[in-house]
Amino acid sequence: MGRPLERAAFSSTVQIFGVGGGWFKRISTMKTTKARASEKLPRYNHYVPRFILDNFAHSGKLSILDKHTLRQFKLPPYRAMGEKDYNNVRIGGSVLSFESKFTYIEDHAAPIIAQIIQRKSLASLDSIDQATLHMFVVVQLLRSKRRRLDQAAVGAEIKRRWPEADLNPLKEKMLDEEFEKLSVLNATFSQLEELTSALVSKHSYLMIKDCNGGLYISDNPMVMHNSKQYGPYGNIGLAVPHIEIYYPLSHDVVLAYMCPLTMRETEERHRASDIEVNSLFSKKFLSPKGLSLADRLEIEGYRAEIQRAKYHYAMIKNERVMPISSENLLFLNSLQVLSSFRYLACRTQDFAFAVKALSERPHWKEGVGVQVA
Repeated sequence: MGRPLERAAFSSTVQIFGVGGGWFKRISTMKTTKARASEKLPRYNHYVPRFILDNFAHSGKLSILDKHTLRQFKLPPYRAMGEKDYNNVRIGGSVLSFESKFTYIEDHAAPIIAQIIQRKSLASLDSIDQATLHMFVVVQLLRSKRRRLDQAAVGAEIKRRWPEADLNPLKEKMLDEEFEKLSVLNATFSQLEELTSALVSKHSYLMIKDCNGGLYISDNPMVMHNSKQYGPYGNIGLAVPHIEIYYPLSHDVVLAYMCPLTMRETEERHRASDIEVNSLFSKKFLSPKGLSLADRLEIEGYRAEIQRAKYHYAMIKNERVMPISSENLLFLNSLQVLSSFRYLACRTQDFAFAVKALSERPHWKEGVGVQVA
């Protein structure tokens, strides 16, 4: 179960923007911007909010790596991680833009994230801020290029299996790909409440860079990892047990989420380790040979290792912060490389790890998308 105050805040956040469906209802019922195709609309739409990309820029430029070609170049954030008409849908002679809906959420989350980056802490956030942050993270998952491609893969498989199926009831007004885009964009906002509730029960904390090397962000920056396996149903999803979630907010700050099951099991593992080491000490001490110097050093080594693990876990649980070591950095960057569709970005051109990983594992260039059985 989630923390009671945060669950209450989540409900308050829903209510604060209106009656009934709250923020979600307001977003889903907000009028999209409709204009004639010749009229001016925001044509270049980002996969990743520009204000997040600004946090990775150096001298006004992002260092970019194209995963498919391994080409490196630089771009200003306003021209990176996006494409023309990504959130605009053509219907007949008009264009329906969803950009204002994304902007609405970004405008509420941006000052909260700026505060987090400045203070390197979540402690100053009230429960409403925390709930807003959850929603922003979920929107990032839903708006990514990888998510859009996954939806297209499902549609293509349906067409392959059932060629006669009519998936576009508006053929006279819009192309199939435009109808598919419309469906995905509508689903993005209709699913917000359900998907965001999955984050409320999780423990959020910050990872602060404390090592050399560049932290990556990608065109699919909200990444997930799970050390458990659950057979054919997969182990990646917001509500899957033991899921780990990571979202880089800046070149030195990552927002992370830990599953409460993982926390409970970690604490149980620490208790079991204490019992095991104490048992080993008693066994050696009471043995006919007694406790040798080698035995004492071995046991002290075990206890020191347990204490280090407890210390880092206590930082995550109580302080809601932990340092990013060199090993952590490789782990986080590998998730960005594997999960991205095509583009990686960094504050500096520090792509040696990505180039090496992609050269040794060419299948990483395609990333991990949905698999249709």
